[in-house]
Amino acid sequence: MAPETTAGARPLSTLIGLLLVLGASAMSEEPTPRPGQVELRAGDLRLVLADNQAYGEAHRAGYNGISELDHRGGEPSLFVPAYAGLNFEHIFSGDAASYEWDKFEPRRAPMQLVRVGNTTCDLRQDRTESWPLHTTMTFEMAPPDAIDLTVRCVPLADAWAKHGYIGLFFASYIESPGDMAIHFIGRSRPGQGDPTPRWIHHLPPAHGESASHRPAGSDWDPPLDPGFPLTLVSGHSPYEYLYPFYYGVSHGKAVVFMFDRPEGGEIRLAQSPSGGGEGNPAWDFVYFKRGYRIGEMFHFRMRLVYRDFRGVDDLIRVYEEWSGQRVERPEPGR
Repeated sequence: MAPETTAGARPLSTLIGLLLVLGASAMSEEPTPRPGQVELRAGDLRLVLADNQAYGEAHRAGYNGISELDHRGGEPSLFVPAYAGLNFEHIFSGDAASYEWDKFEPRRAPMQLVRVGNTTCDLRQDRTESWPLHTTMTFEMAPPDAIDLTVRCVPLADAWAKHGYIGLFFASYIESPGDMAIHFIGRSRPGQGDPTPRWIHHLPPAHGESASHRPAGSDWDPPLDPGFPLTLVSGHSPYEYLYPFYYGVSHGKAVVFMFDRPEGGEIRLAQSPSGGGEGNPAWDFVYFKRGYRIGEMFHFRMRLVYRDFRGVDDLIRVYEEWSGQRVERPEPGR
């Protein structure tokens, strides 16, 4: 079925959509007191949120999201100090007309940090130079060891009409984990191997190879014009996930990425063995929105959990409690 889009913008709808985005985090707004960063603490976690500005001796310009994340004051931070986690990296359409644009526009365009509570902060971007997308990312700490991210977007004009989807890419650059692979409950794609549900332990052989894992049951791969430059999107893996969560282990800590099942959207798990430099993998995800309408808000949410690694059953329970969904455990040894 072809995705439903609306080419024309309606001023009233646009106004309503923007008001919804801005109003969703409007309580007790306080501009961040330090340009470029704001610190949040709750439970076992301390984090620093960054806009696209550099700060301190390490953090570089062009990286946003969680620039520092500590568990009970432990070192090192989960993320590569120069970069960030849950970094808003790319907006894309799969249309070759956009390939000459800067593919890192979300990292270049201005952002504003607005603290909206003791443990909640917005990261806002009006739009980028070429992409007419208003984006608000709300980070909220969920003690003792989790962070919720809700992403709300309003397309202001139709720059995605050719293929009918809006693509958003988020990257997390992990600092020197002992195991660079990610783990998820999945199976081989139809016709590409064993269809039995099992734990998939996957590390791509190279950047952009076998990089993107789609949800089980999906028969859709995003159409992409020849020469599409984001290989972490186009490099389809032979696996698909059964539940929208995955984990990695870094310095004895479990890092769990959990996603809702957004209406009208789809989450792809993504990864690179070298996205943050040699020995520093990128544990990423991609969101695709089909059936978007100009001036109307769409959103998705996810949770990042950072805690002592106590085995896979503990992590499954963490996902079950958050999602309300029961997970069928793979058979032992699978």
